[in-house]
Amino acid sequence: MNVDTTTYLMGYGGALLLVAGAATALILMMRDPESGLRQSYARYVNALDKELRFLLIRRTGHEVARMQIGAIVAIPVVTFFLEEWILLLLIPPIAFAPFVILRQRATERRMRVEEQLDGWLMMLSNALKASPSLGDAIGNSAKLMRPPMSEELDLALKEMTLGTPLDQAVLNMSQRIGSLPVSSALATILVGRTTGGDLPFILEESANTLREMARLEGVVRTKTAEGKTQAYVLGAIPFLLIGAIYMVDEHWLDPLGETTMGFLIVGTAAILWLAAIFLARRILAVDV
Repeated sequence: MNVDTTTYLMGYGGALLLVAGAATALILMMRDPESGLRQSYARYVNALDKELRFLLIRRTGHEVARMQIGAIVAIPVVTFFLEEWILLLLIPPIAFAPFVILRQRATERRMRVEEQLDGWLMMLSNALKASPSLGDAIGNSAKLMRPPMSEELDLALKEMTLGTPLDQAVLNMSQRIGSLPVSSALATILVGRTTGGDLPFILEESANTLREMARLEGVVRTKTAEGKTQAYVLGAIPFLLIGAIYMVDEHWLDPLGETTMGFLIVGTAAILWLAAIFLARRILAVDV
């Protein structure tokens, strides 16, 4: 066995031992309920579960997180054997994309519910004028609404059919949607029902107030849309540039993955990119 073969085998053996050691350390940390990694994983799974339930997706947070971990573990192994270090750039999208996509879809669904809220309150007010029962009024209004509001109302009605008190079903709906305007409107319904006020009139006034708030939010959203678009484009430019350079000359960026200085440059660039995205989101997050 010559020196080159011995060096080659020792390199592969060292890499395998490194991977095995890292995997063992992660497994031990995940098995410890008090470890920070285990608690962070639990919080992430709970956040995934919340978004999946709201989107009515028949998957659990554990399933999504395990698929992510499997893909993240597989990419370095594939990169090592194929010697294509650029594949490592797939790790950040795999780590962040599922939650970001779910959060974006949940935000869009929540916005559609908010857009339907004032119309639903008016329908509920008219239904209460015909029927004094709030449960019957909610059931009648659900038949006239379109998704996603009709889906949320159907879930609340199913809970009431299974024995959940009306007040608790409405509170569950508020927690499930997680929207301030929706929570305020549902709280108004419960308070008006409890105090015995003129609930149809209260709902009409609430609908008018929500309509004006939606108008103001639309103005703010229009003013910040251009800045958000610029932030998204600037955030995507580094990946597009790296992909274009790789297509022109796949070995031009090799020093970044083969030298210590290259690793430092990539790490520093990644940290600065994340910091820029975080600051851009904070600056453009305008509350009305």
